[in-house]
Amino acid sequence: MTVAALAGLAGCGTGQPFDGSAPESRSSSAPGYIAAYRAGYAAGKAVYDSSGKGAAVRETVWGGCTRRALQAGSAAEMDRGSWVQGCLSGVANAPEQLPTGPVTKRTTNAEMLERFRAWARGKGEAQEVDHARMLVTVQLTERDYDVELSTDYPAGSGKPGSEALAHSFVQWWVGDRGRDGTARNVLVLGADGKRLTAQRI
Repeated sequence: MTVAALAGLAGCGTGQPFDGSAPESRSSSAPGYIAAYRAGYAAGKAVYDSSGKGAAVRETVWGGCTRRALQAGSAAEMDRGSWVQGCLSGVANAPEQLPTGPVTKRTTNAEMLERFRAWARGKGEAQEVDHARMLVTVQLTERDYDVELSTDYPAGSGKPGSEALAHSFVQWWVGDRGRDGTARNVLVLGADGKRLTAQRI
């Protein structure tokens, strides 16, 4: 796997935290994955309208849509994969192709977590990594995925610790770590399952 190191897309510098504070999309009676797709499509179409045909290359090859999803609020979190799929259609100025079901696929990877823990402890970072309880790969497209680290940090706390944990993971991540595709972001979640911080890989 090639680590996403290309730069140039506005707001896409490596290793910078997301605050996830973008405004929420309007509510909808449609299934969550449909609402997420439509919200992503609208965001992607806005990028196309402002940037033209080149937007499709930047958002697809450089992972722009996967990064924008982290700033899209609850609309994307209903199904981040559907949001990304919609965004990619929008930036390509393609017709809507609504998904027939949820797109995001989550897979627990205990072996990867143990390898990361061993590396971090060897670097003297046990204080941070010992808060990690579970590692999940979050498939967003055929090739793009995020990594989520669930921790025991209480809700609304642990910001410095979660940022240090995310930074440590980004430093550890070299190559594909045994997976096909491109890892785009690492998200650190609190004990309540809500995002504390995220950084680009």
